[in-house]
Amino acid sequence: MEKNSGGIEPPLTERALRKAELSIRRHEAAPPTPITASFDIATDTDGKPEVAVEQTADGRWRVNVSIDRARTALIERAAPELIRVTNRKLTAGLSRMKPDELAPSIPADRDDLAITPQLPHGLRDVRAFRDDRDIRPTTVFNPDGRWVYYDEHYPWRCVVRMTRPSGWSGSGVLIGPRHVLTASHCVDWTPGWLRVDVLYTNGSSLAAAYGTHAYFVQKVTAANYSSTNMDDDYSVIVLDQRLGDTYGWFGARTYSDSWDDEVLPWRNIGYPQDFSSTGELVTYQRDFALDEDDFDSDSGGRVLLSDTFDNWPGQSGSPVFGFWSDGPYVVGVTSGESSSNNFVAGGERLTGLVRRARQEHP
Repeated sequence: MEKNSGGIEPPLTERALRKAELSIRRHEAAPPTPITASFDIATDTDGKPEVAVEQTADGRWRVNVSIDRARTALIERAAPELIRVTNRKLTAGLSRMKPDELAPSIPADRDDLAITPQLPHGLRDVRAFRDDRDIRPTTVFNPDGRWVYYDEHYPWRCVVRMTRPSGWSGSGVLIGPRHVLTASHCVDWTPGWLRVDVLYTNGSSLAAAYGTHAYFVQKVTAANYSSTNMDDDYSVIVLDQRLGDTYGWFGARTYSDSWDDEVLPWRNIGYPQDFSSTGELVTYQRDFALDEDDFDSDSGGRVLLSDTFDNWPGQSGSPVFGFWSDGPYVVGVTSGESSSNNFVAGGERLTGLVRRARQEHP
């Protein structure tokens, strides 16, 4: 397709996408690797726990932990290791990055690309609860452009729901063989365990895994969220399982300001609370405008503003992406809102963070 006035090719329009033959990279599943389920144990005694493993009648393996002389014990999934990466390290190597280094990929044994998600018959008319509440202009701009979907085709199955000890925390997307991109404020910085569910819908998912490492630039939280850190509101989670090998993953690229203020075929998939207060339903939206703004004097981090992209709590961390000739690329993650715009965190540092996590934990 023709390039826009800024000279950098924008994502494909819906019409061009339907005519194009997308050439998406294919990957073979990596050889099986050991899967380690790590747990933290806190007790009122210094005694060393004894661990025994047995197989149950349904074929599962049960791990029994016995602690002598303990009156109380808490056993839970271990928290991911936190890895902060400085701005300089994130942007230093981007100029030397290979063209396809952060490209999207689909499993070689699955030829199931779909450019538009399926809207199940029973869910076609499910929209936000307009009859039960007023649409807040700060987050949802009338008319609401989101629809509930369920589709196991690539790339729509790559959406994930994030859960931490306090409960459901937001949305994310598979961005590598064992990597998830989400918002920084969706991570429990206390810290605590972090679980992802692939295409979670109505209590079930295609697969689940836990985070082993969390890459970040800043520890953004709901309490400290502001104009000084919203441009760094993203995190890359390394998983204990290679879910991307089975389901594929999105690519990542840096947003160009030449795309500002144009209604382009941007897309979003995530878990807003106004469709389901417990994050049971995933939604899809397309065709909105973004406008890059530098909220921080530090280079590399950018906030993308939109008054046509609909956002509600629960969508935090959800990908904003477009299709190019070689597949879907994320340019930012849903971050927050103000009285006139919704915010998407993006820029070079997001791209660099994805690259760093994938290099160090391939």
